[in-house]
Amino acid sequence: MEAREAIRARGGDLLVVMPIPAARAEAWRRGHGARDVLVAGDADRDLYRALGVGRGSARALLLDPASWRDGIREAARLRPAWKARGDDGFQLGADVLLGPDGDVRLLHRATSAADRVPVEELLARL
Repeated sequence: MEAREAIRARGGDLLVVMPIPAARAEAWRRGHGARDVLVAGDADRDLYRALGVGRGSARALLLDPASWRDGIREAARLRPAWKARGDDGFQLGADVLLGPDGDVRLLHRATSAADRVPVEELLARL
């Protein structure tokens, strides 16, 4: 069962917020095969500010093996990171787990581009 299906089966939903226009967020979702993820584009970063999502640093990016792995994977597929991630390469993401009543069960502020919450933890929060 895919992550979103399992989360929805328990009455919740998962939202990934990205600092890009909605059309680019949808293109990212399709291009990365993220069928089981609801992605919201937040080009003006209004939601980012409300959620307290921060920015990374060049040092953190260079020291993060997962970011290197993802960058190499994107380069191998001839998809430059700046076309998929938006204009601000240091803006970090946020995963928002919504409960059955639409309440926020988990707000995970990413520490790197590859920092995501395991599905098992998400399910345990519902």
